[in-house]
Amino acid sequence: MKIYRYFHYLGLDIVLGALASSCFAARLFGTHPGLIWWIALALTIWLLYTGDHMLDAWRHRKKVQREMHFFLLKHRRLVIYSLGVVAVVDFMLVSNLLDKELFKYALMLAGLVLLFYAMRHVFRKNRFLFIPGELFVLLLYMAGTWLGPVASVEGGFETSQGLIALIFGGVLVMNLGVISLYDIQLDSRMGISSLANMLGKKRTKNLLVVTGIGIYLVSALQFMVFDTDRYSQYALILCGMATILLLVVYMPSHFRGNDLYRWTADAALFMGFLSLLVK
Repeated sequence: MKIYRYFHYLGLDIVLGALASSCFAARLFGTHPGLIWWIALALTIWLLYTGDHMLDAWRHRKKVQREMHFFLLKHRRLVIYSLGVVAVVDFMLVSNLLDKELFKYALMLAGLVLLFYAMRHVFRKNRFLFIPGELFVLLLYMAGTWLGPVASVEGGFETSQGLIALIFGGVLVMNLGVISLYDIQLDSRMGISSLANMLGKKRTKNLLVVTGIGIYLVSALQFMVFDTDRYSQYALILCGMATILLLVVYMPSHFRGNDLYRWTADAALFMGFLSLLVK
């Protein structure tokens, strides 16, 4: 457990989850974005996640509330140095070696990232710009992890692929919503806009349950219409993720201690690597 704690503090679980999600998309569409894409994705996700938490930690340095923020502040010189080095390496890879078509889309995503940071750290007290961070994370995560595989598709998209993408989006809503639900009081103290703070605990829980049911129903439709083809196997993987997240919602006494809810919710995305077994 201690090893995984540091794994989380370093943001490596988030990176692994992003790679698993992108791997899932690549297998779904039968594409190969290339080695540079995978390296750039891992570096970019780490930069965004660690940089965002470093800013939060510094803003609340006089009264640290998260263990992760305490860790980042304690090792802030090394973290900031690492952020700088990784940023340079990532920029060199993306600007010189990444496919030109992917690079064009990456620039568009960069604009969304800047908007997200502005909403989170510059305009956070403006009530007209008070938008739950989960909405931006959902869009950025889905677009970022699926960009390479989708941009590499030759020809059109199939209906089954669209349904799987819809289910995956539902899983991300559940993943972000579960963490928001457990962190509602902490986020409120830190002044962080979140889904649970906007909707309240009861409505957030209802949203997660309805989303989970929706995932099961769409997956069942996938089985009924397309029988047991490869797309149904992808739907089954996503149902497994949704089941884990629903367990976290309904068993708070088992998952609240030691931030187990956060680790479990993030680790659920690791199941994306199971797509490698789909034939």
